[in-house]
Order: sequence, then structure tokens, then C-alpha cells
Amino acid sequence: MILPKEMDASELEKKVSRRDTIISVCVFLSGFSCFAQLYYFQPLLPDLARDFHLTASDSSLAVSFSTLGMVFGLITTMFIADRISRKQLISVGLLASSVFSVAASFAPFFGLLILLSAAKGYLLSGATSVSMAYIAEEVSERNKGKIMALYIAGNALGGMSGRFISSWIGAIWSWRIASVSIGLICAFFALLFLIFSPRSTHFIPCRESLHSLVVTNLHLITSKALIPFYLTGGLILGVFVSLYNYMGFYLVEEPFSFPEYSIHYIYLMYIFGIFGSVATVRLTRRHTSFQVLKKILLISAVSIVLLYIANFWLVTLGLAVFTFNFFVVHVLCNRIVSEYNPAKRSVTISIYLLVYYLGSSLLGWATGILLDTGGWPYFLAGLILLLLLNYIIVYRGVVHMKEIQDQRNN
Repeated sequence: MILPKEMDASELEKKVSRRDTIISVCVFLSGFSCFAQLYYFQPLLPDLARDFHLTASDSSLAVSFSTLGMVFGLITTMFIADRISRKQLISVGLLASSVFSVAASFAPFFGLLILLSAAKGYLLSGATSVSMAYIAEEVSERNKGKIMALYIAGNALGGMSGRFISSWIGAIWSWRIASVSIGLICAFFALLFLIFSPRSTHFIPCRESLHSLVVTNLHLITSKALIPFYLTGGLILGVFVSLYNYMGFYLVEEPFSFPEYSIHYIYLMYIFGIFGSVATVRLTRRHTSFQVLKKILLISAVSIVLLYIANFWLVTLGLAVFTFNFFVVHVLCNRIVSEYNPAKRSVTISIYLLVYYLGSSLLGWATGILLDTGGWPYFLAGLILLLLLNYIIVYRGVVHMKEIQDQRNN
């Protein structure tokens, strides 16, 4: 009788492992599609500025409105995410957003393009907000951390590939063909997710009243323990997007004078982001998430200082270090807010992502004004100040989080 039981246990373990593997591939494709669509206009900003007769900061609205649409979408999904199947919400978001990516390529004027970008971001919010919750609910405990890191790596690779592919196609043909291409690629990945991703077997729809839902969510929005980590996501992404928004404008001028067609190679730096998301698991084995966060933010500020030096290799080093650090911070903040209240995981993640993309929209545009008026040195100074402010916020957040953990233990 023992042997069949052992065989049953072995078969069950294989089945769980196989399911985890399928989920890991599917969420990787989901993360890839979301970030490829969200930021593929970034390397095309000089093309948009030229075609629509815009300044650098105005052209950045193509990216800012995508993330602003994401913000409004996250406000919606915050209240409906726990009522709809995770797989259904992700699939609809990925497929519908790819339609708007294709439609944006036919926009005759810039105002319509940014409205389509906003609609695309709104639809992507559903997929983005529940992907972490989908992993947390459906993946076995031993593989959860690894697959969460893989999902963030998919974000990094999608961000890199979307930018690289759009820049490459834009240089050969046009930004319009680049937009169509990204939309079609992501539609294909969305279909793969729809067909192969396992259904949400551990998801239980929540039928709360509007009053109780609002009261609970307001408590999570105003939590002193979580606000610093919400803000950290918004600030770090704002700095990150700002760097990649305007690096192309910097490198085509003296002393670098790079040809525009070579600018897309900048986005290969996202490889360091993939390393960062995967390395987070190892970094937190010896130190707490809070210790790693504080150190990483200080190192990030130093990496921006390297960009003051008009040397290509030092600029590359600074950008590589910052890209690695950004993804470490993003993984850690995701983990902190998702583990704070497991019963409301999708809500805390939605709030975090709301602030995250709001920071991208506002700072990605505002730092462009700083660049237009003050030039590259003032632009970099603004980014360093934001990172130092972020360090102070995290320092205070760690204090509040420890106080709450002590109260829970007592």
C-alpha cells in the first residue's frame, strides 16, 4: 500500500511542477506584452517630435499618457479585480490593448495618438494589476518567489524588446510601421496566454458591498506602513523613465554625435534589469528587503553622477547600474506591499502600481521641462535629488513597518 501512495505523491508533485512551469511561461509573456506596449514609443520620441513639430517634453506625452491611462485603469481595477477571474482579466487586457497599439499608428494628429495611448494604458492596467496576485494564488509556495522574479524579468525583457524593435523598425521604415509591428507581436502573445494559461482554481470572487470595499481600500491607501513603498515605486520609475525618455536626445548631440539609427542599442541595457530582477532573490537571502532597498537607492544616486562625465563608457556604466538597481527596487516593493495583507493582495498591488505609473507620467514629463529649460546638468541634478528624497522616504517607511510588525508579534 505504501508504494502506490509514494507514486501518487510523486505524480502530484510532477503535476504541480508542470503547472508552475506553464504559469511561469504565461506570466512571462504577459509581463513582456504589457511593458513592450507601454513604452515602445520612448525611442520614437525624436521621430514624433519631428513629424508633429513638438518639443522634447511635448513628445514625451506619448509615453506619459500611456502610463496615465494605466493610472485611471488601476483606480477601476482596484474595485473590480477581486470580482473577475484573474485569467479573464489578464487575457482581455492584453488582447484589447494590442488593438489600440495598432490603431495608434494610423493617428493623423498627435492629440489622437496620445488619446489612443491612454486607452491602451487603461486596458493594460487589468493585466498588470492582477498578474502578481495570479502568481501568488496559483503557484506552489516553493516556486512563488522565483516565478515572481521571472515575471518582473519578463517586464524588463518586454521593455527592452519593445523599445529596441520599435527603434530598429522606426529607423528603417517609420514609427507608424513600428507601432503596428509591436501591436501584432503582443496580440500573438496575448493569444498564447489565453490558450495555455491555467484557469484560476484558487481564486474566490469577492462580493463585498461598495461601502465596505471603499472603507477597506481607503485604509490600505492611507496606511503609514505602505505609503513610503507606494511612493518609492512612483519616484524610482519616474527617474527611470526620464533617463530613457531623454537619453536619445543627449547622445545625438555633441560630444557623442551618435546617428539616430544607433540609439536603439541603448535599450539593450535592459538586460541588466533582467539580471537585477533575478538577483533580488539572492540579495535578500543575507539581508532584509528594507536593508537592500536603502543601499540600492544610495548606489543609484551615485550611478546618476557618472552621467555628468562626457565619456561613453562611464555613461554606459552609470546607466547599467541604475537599470539593475531599478528592477531590484521594483521587485522588493512589489513583494513588500503584496505580503502586507494577503487577503487584499490585488488591492495593495493596484495601489502600488497606481502610484508607480503616476510617477512615470508626471516625472517623465516634468523632467523633460527641466531638460528643455536648464539642460542636461540640471536634468541630472533633479534625478539625484529625487533619489535622495526616495532614500529618506524608505528610511521612514522602514521605521513604520517595524513598529507594525512588533505590534503584530505582541
